[in-house]
Amino acid sequence: MVGTTRAAGRNSVPSMKVVLGRRQARRAQRSRGGSRRRLVSGGLEPVERLIAGLTVLAVILAAGTTGYVLLGLDPLDALYQTVITVSTVGYSDPAGTGGRYQIFTIALILLGTGTSLYTVGVVIEMLFEGRLDDHIRRRRMQRSIDSLSGHAVVCGYGQVGQAIAAAMIDAGTDVVLIDSDSDVDPGDLHLVPGDATHDSTLRNAGLERASSLVVALDSDADNLYVALSARALCPELFIVARANSGDALPKLQQAGADRVINPHQIGGAHMAEAALRQDAAGDGER
Repeated sequence: MVGTTRAAGRNSVPSMKVVLGRRQARRAQRSRGGSRRRLVSGGLEPVERLIAGLTVLAVILAAGTTGYVLLGLDPLDALYQTVITVSTVGYSDPAGTGGRYQIFTIALILLGTGTSLYTVGVVIEMLFEGRLDDHIRRRRMQRSIDSLSGHAVVCGYGQVGQAIAAAMIDAGTDVVLIDSDSDVDPGDLHLVPGDATHDSTLRNAGLERASSLVVALDSDADNLYVALSARALCPELFIVARANSGDALPKLQQAGADRVINPHQIGGAHMAEAALRQDAAGDGER
């Protein structure tokens, strides 16, 4: 069977539970590995560290301004004094300042200067590593995806996924790709980098507004998990799933796929037909 429609099958339920259990175990193991890598790298991505640094800096400026107001300065003078203190410019202190003013200024210098240097360091890191441009590009890509409706979502941009995307584009359908490989080059296509088994990744691809989902990952367990998640998120969505083995066909149907295709069987049958009907085979067939 090279392709089939969805049908209920009670004998496939235990096997599906086993596959889902194994998939969840591998997913938890990857999550623990990712947590360890995040711990080694500091726990936060550069953009998150930049936001954290700016937030702390804003809190320090607000606290410094409030403190100087309580020490007797006007609000504008208090803000001015806070900025020149944190930025280490440090003009002369206002007349009549006492010990409390000096102690507060010392604390503000220690906190504010450290936070400013940390934030500037994160900005320099992002600029040199090109992560700021990448973040901006991804934000623009996400805004473009958010404007789409009636598009097709294709999970996996390997050889099968590339053929699927090309055929859909030729048919005039907008395509949003999902692939976990950060080095994949989608060209002018919309790409959501990430794990398609995560609901957040599917939502970022606009699954709720899509007309169809094509699951073309290399792993049957991953395809099963994505089909199950997508059916739970969008009960009316048309789902086409790739099966890499005959045993996966009933499981993908049970998970909610409307059509299940085995590209290996289709390719093998087509090659056999070309070999058996040599005169009928076209020169351009591949």
